[in-house]
Amino acid sequence: MEKFLKRHTTLPRVMFMNFTAFLLTLGIVIIFAKIFSSIIEKIKLPGVLGEIFFGMILGNIVLYGYLLGPHISSWLKDWLAIRGPSAFEGVEPMHYIAKLGIIMLLFIAGLDTNVERLKSTGKVATISTIMGVFIPLIMGWLAGLSLGYEMRESLAMGVLLTATSIGVTVRTLMEINMLTSEVGAASLSASVMDDFLGIALIIFVTGTGSLLMLGINLSIFFIVILITWHYIPLILKYTHRVVRTEKGLLGIIIGIMLLFSALAQYSFSAAIEGAYFAGIILSNVPEKRIFSNDIKVIGYGLLIPVFFVYTGAQLDLGVFSNLHAVILGIVIIVIAIVGKVIGRGIGARIGGFDWHKSIQMGIGSIPRMEVALVSLTLAITSGAISKEHAQLFIGATMLFVTITTLITPPLLKWAFRKEIEEMKKKIPSS
Repeated sequence: MEKFLKRHTTLPRVMFMNFTAFLLTLGIVIIFAKIFSSIIEKIKLPGVLGEIFFGMILGNIVLYGYLLGPHISSWLKDWLAIRGPSAFEGVEPMHYIAKLGIIMLLFIAGLDTNVERLKSTGKVATISTIMGVFIPLIMGWLAGLSLGYEMRESLAMGVLLTATSIGVTVRTLMEINMLTSEVGAASLSASVMDDFLGIALIIFVTGTGSLLMLGINLSIFFIVILITWHYIPLILKYTHRVVRTEKGLLGIIIGIMLLFSALAQYSFSAAIEGAYFAGIILSNVPEKRIFSNDIKVIGYGLLIPVFFVYTGAQLDLGVFSNLHAVILGIVIIVIAIVGKVIGRGIGARIGGFDWHKSIQMGIGSIPRMEVALVSLTLAITSGAISKEHAQLFIGATMLFVTITTLITPPLLKWAFRKEIEEMKKKIPSS
C-alpha cells in the first residue's frame, strides 16, 4: 500500500512540475525576447539578434554555474529544463512552439509576397540558387579532401554548406522593410529552392532515401498547390459567408497553413516550405484584409520570438573549447561565407541584377541552421561521416551555424543601408 500511494502521489506532482516548467519557461522566453529585441534595436541592429542572444544565454546557462553558484544554476536548469545545447529538452512542447514560430514566419512572408515580382525574379532566383549551392558544395568537398578526409566525408562536408537558414534572413528583411523588394523576393525564392536542393543532395550523399520518391512527392505537392491556387478564392468566399462565428475565418486560414505545412513535412521534411506556399496562395484573396493583421499579432506576439530564442539556445558556446573543432569550424565558416556570397552573387549578376543587388543576394544566403543540422545528423547516422570524426564535425558545425547566424542580420542591414536611408527620407514627405 505504501508503494502504491507513493507511486500515485508522485506522478501528478511530476506532471504538475512539467507543466509548471513549460508555463514558466514560455513566459520568461516571450517577455525577455521582447526586452532583448528592444535593447538591440536601440543600438541600430536588427531586433532578431536580441532574441537569438537571449536564447544563447538560456541554452548555455550550464556554462555559468561558477558565476551563479551551483545551487542557483541547478535550480534554473531544473525549472527551465535547460540542458546546454539541447535547451528545453525537458519541456518538449517548447520545441513544437518554436517550429510553429518559423512556420508562421514563412506563412506571413508568403502573405506579404508580391506574386508578380516573384515571377519577374524567377530567372535570377534560379541561377543564383544553382550557383549558390554548387560553389559551396565544390569548395567544401575540395577542402575536405585537402584536410585528409575520405571522399564521402568530404562530400558530406560540402553538403553541410549548401542550404541557407531562411528564417534569419526573412526576419531581418522584414525588420528593415526589404522583404517585398526585388532582392527580398528573389532571396526568399532562392532560399526555398536551396532547401529542396539541399535535401536532394544529402539523400544522394548518404543514401538514406530515394531521389525518385522525392521527385514524386515534390510533383504531388506542386499539383496540390496548382489546384488550390485556382479554387481557394471560391472556397474562402463561401466559407466567409457561411462561417459566422467570431474569428472563424482566421481559424480556417490557420488550419489551411497547418495542412500545407503537414503535407510538405510528410512529402520532403520541410514544413516551412508548405507554409510559405500557403501564404503565397492566400496573398491575393480579398479576405486577406480581414485575417492578415490577426495572423501577425499571433506570430510576432507569441510564436515567432520563441523560434529565435530556441534557435539561439541551440548554439552551444562550449564548442569554442575544442581547438580541433574550432580550426575545422573556421575553415568551414570561410567557405560558407565566401562560397555563398560569390556563388549566389555571381548567379544573381548572370541572372540580370547589378552588382549591388547581387551582393545583397549573396549576404542574404550566409546563415545556416536547420537543414545544415539535419544534414549533419543524417551524415553521421548513415556513416557518411565516420564515428571517429563525428564529434569533431558536430563541434565545427555548431561553430559555423553560430557565427553565420549572428553575423547575417548586421551584414544585411549594412548591405541595404542605401535603401534604408532613401526610405527614411520619404517618410516625412508622405
